[in-house]
Amino acid sequence: MTYVPPDRDDEVVLDQTQRLDTTPAPAFPAVGNGVDAQSAQPVDPFAGRPAVTVGYADSPAAPRDRTVFQFVWEAILLLLTLNALFLVYQRQDEIFGGDATMDALGSHFTTLTSLLLIATGFGLTLRLGAVNLAVPAMPMLALMLPSLFIGENPLVGLGYLAGASLALAIVFTVLTVVFRVPPWLAGLASLVILAGSFQAFTELAELVGATDGGTWNNPGEMWVLLGAAALAVAGGLLGLVPAVRDRFTKVKGAADGTGDRDAGSVFMLLGGNLLALLLAALAGFLPIVFNGGAESVQWFASAPLSVGVLSGLDLTPFALIAVLLAGTSPWGRRGPVFGTVLATVAVWALLLVWSSLTGPASDPELFQSWTGALYAGLLLLGLFVAFGLDRLGRPKEPADDDTSATTELPATYDPADPGTGLFDPSLQDPAAANR
Repeated sequence: MTYVPPDRDDEVVLDQTQRLDTTPAPAFPAVGNGVDAQSAQPVDPFAGRPAVTVGYADSPAAPRDRTVFQFVWEAILLLLTLNALFLVYQRQDEIFGGDATMDALGSHFTTLTSLLLIATGFGLTLRLGAVNLAVPAMPMLALMLPSLFIGENPLVGLGYLAGASLALAIVFTVLTVVFRVPPWLAGLASLVILAGSFQAFTELAELVGATDGGTWNNPGEMWVLLGAAALAVAGGLLGLVPAVRDRFTKVKGAADGTGDRDAGSVFMLLGGNLLALLLAALAGFLPIVFNGGAESVQWFASAPLSVGVLSGLDLTPFALIAVLLAGTSPWGRRGPVFGTVLATVAVWALLLVWSSLTGPASDPELFQSWTGALYAGLLLLGLFVAFGLDRLGRPKEPADDDTSATTELPATYDPADPGTGLFDPSLQDPAAANR
């Protein structure tokens, strides 16, 4: 198209049109069909850089309590235990009726073994953060029904004890994890279930035709006691492993509902309760299978009740006092190493001395009537010790990077000069020090 101005009569017509650029389009890749020869994949002309995968950082592990104060307390507890044993030595005539020989100490070693096994099992549930109140009553199974839980073959009776312990552990775990029942209430329910099962165990003993009479060769009361003490110390040393401590923390969260209910924590809770219940059951099994009768166990720590279901409840204060004086945290944050053994021996020796005391002629049973007050005082002392160790052993709080950095003021800053309030570009930017 040609534009001719109207006011000009030039003969030469100026062509002012703009020609289009007809450059040929770029050729396709050599392979064809939009496929690159190097990657053999379709080429996207609008594709940018590959997306960066964003990962979520794992949450930091919960800080662990410091154990140095636990060992300091166990050193103090060792001195207190030696003093209590010295008091027993001074009153050996009143306690043992003569010199403290191995024959006179045999039955006391048996009792101390049973008490140590109960305290170890009870402390394990407290360390898991899910205290099981049925643990101190487990010795009553073998003591009340030796025909079933001992029998002619003690290995079969031990199998019955393991089955009963497993059933109670499953009940406790289901109530705690599935139904979200508080651990102490689930333990109380397990205790009621155990008490209500004695009639069923009696019927089972009659059904299978169980009889008494099975015993094992006694290696010696002192060796059995040393074995129980080694088991308690080994458990305490195992509890110092960082991976075990972290797992205990997760188990506590799964039990009280503050953490995830992962499979590892649930199985740890089930296995820990099974071990605790079985240890307490051995407290009634070993005296009978090694000594041939329940009369070898002197339950001086219990009230003047007959050996039965209620006498298992009487062992609960002793177990609670022993584990608290050992330094076990009531919240499951920390456990002892040697503390369970030392605390059990100390309380045992103190009760022996207390039972040997006689009041004045007007009231010879004065000290025996105040035994409940002694238990209350020891329990309060144990709670105070546990509270103090929790406060002292609290982990250090990590330093905050935002608050740890300090802002340096310029050298020309004068605190006495209030300034004009105007912006001075010669001053250093205070925020530059934190960048």
